[in-house]
Amino acid sequence: MSVLPPIIDSLPEAESPDGDVLSEPFLATCRLVLPVFDRLGVAFAPAKSDVSGNIERLAKRAGAHPKLFDICLEEVAAGTQASNSGCCKGLLWLKRFLEFTMALLRALEEEPRTRAMKDCANDAYARCLKPYHGWISSSAFSVVMSFPPSRRDFVNSLGGEGAYGDIGRLTAGFGPVLAKIHQFLVDNGLDDPTKV
Repeated sequence: MSVLPPIIDSLPEAESPDGDVLSEPFLATCRLVLPVFDRLGVAFAPAKSDVSGNIERLAKRAGAHPKLFDICLEEVAAGTQASNSGCCKGLLWLKRFLEFTMALLRALEEEPRTRAMKDCANDAYARCLKPYHGWISSSAFSVVMSFPPSRRDFVNSLGGEGAYGDIGRLTAGFGPVLAKIHQFLVDNGLDDPTKV
């Protein structure tokens, strides 16, 4: 069974009719993305752990803040937005890893089917994460990127050839939500370019 349709089905719930990103539904959608990391192989376990940690960090405050951005605005008001263990940094890195995941999936859908998974993954990494990784993080991720599954095995793990249509719907649906989060972070001075 494909892991992608439940993610696609949950996306409309992540935003209110007014266009606000809703904390708990958005984080529930993010949790549904975690199995995609499993299908990338055990080398991606640390990335999955980071993503999961950022989801749970935000989830601890979601009950008090139905709108996702209010979690960060509370930290901004308190002057704690720069904390590496805070929700602002958690949302920033969650967004970046989701952008990486969507870029990888988009490349698989849009690029010729003969293009290697490793090349698609490296391109997605170069665009979405590498600008924010220092030498140690970049080196560690380089090792991880050396061991992705084959393109065929990965696509089969997502549901086979039919997964390509799901990938298109998923990336099209997630894109506007990630763009909204990105714009919020930029507008509030929270898009920290510091390398880790």
